[in-house]
Amino acid sequence: MFVRRIPQCLIALCLAAPLAHADAVKIPERLQHADKLVFCGAMDSPPMGFFDAAQKPAGVTVELGQAIAKRLGDKPIDWRVTPFSGLIPALLAGQCDMLADQLFDKPERREVIDMVNYMYSSQAVVVGKRNPKGIHTLDDLSGKKVAVLNGSTIRTLLEAHNEQLKQAGKAPMQVVVYNSDTDAFQALRIQQADAYGTTLETAGYYQGMAPDLFETGVPAFARILTGFGFRKDDPQLSAAVTQIIKDMQADGSYQALLAKWHIEGDKLD
Repeated sequence: MFVRRIPQCLIALCLAAPLAHADAVKIPERLQHADKLVFCGAMDSPPMGFFDAAQKPAGVTVELGQAIAKRLGDKPIDWRVTPFSGLIPALLAGQCDMLADQLFDKPERREVIDMVNYMYSSQAVVVGKRNPKGIHTLDDLSGKKVAVLNGSTIRTLLEAHNEQLKQAGKAPMQVVVYNSDTDAFQALRIQQADAYGTTLETAGYYQGMAPDLFETGVPAFARILTGFGFRKDDPQLSAAVTQIIKDMQADGSYQALLAKWHIEGDKLD
């Protein structure tokens, strides 16, 4: 007598259906008869969430969002593009069911919204090829112009480091704020900024797209959990998404998705 090995499921199949032995996902009552799900995201930070060459939503948060919608009754998604700094206000105003973006899990965010973690993330500083300004640490940003996304954690971290520079008698960096990650990166590309502060994942994406033009100056720092956002008065949905992430970890589709985007090192423990 022998037992046949069951081959690993394809990514698409894994995303579509949870394992039979997994706990059943409880679809929130308010969504049981909804004709769609509304997800808000900035959609300007590849490889997390962005529009591809065909102007279709793509990336890690998009594919996770699609898997979540599939397991919540196979509902279509209405993607609402929202500037990053406006995501939480849009959620609280009832304009979306979930924030499908790269939200760092910080205490001040937990005070106003609930979060379901789906990976880790870190920060990095991107510079031009061969690092012409010699930027290897945050201290090396003294007196330099650094482009960042409005509302991002890297902005907060760099502004806090400016206080350390001032206390050490060094010139602070000039943090230049943009409303989209794409615009912040563009500032570095056309040399309007000396460096570009972003997540490690986005930094790696741009380096991969143009390895002859960019490199990482300051390597990964400030590792933190990252999650989706939910209203505090919507606990059924956050509980359902928590279960879906666990199911995807159990059936292997979660690991496969992160591996597809070359960020498997960011997976949850």
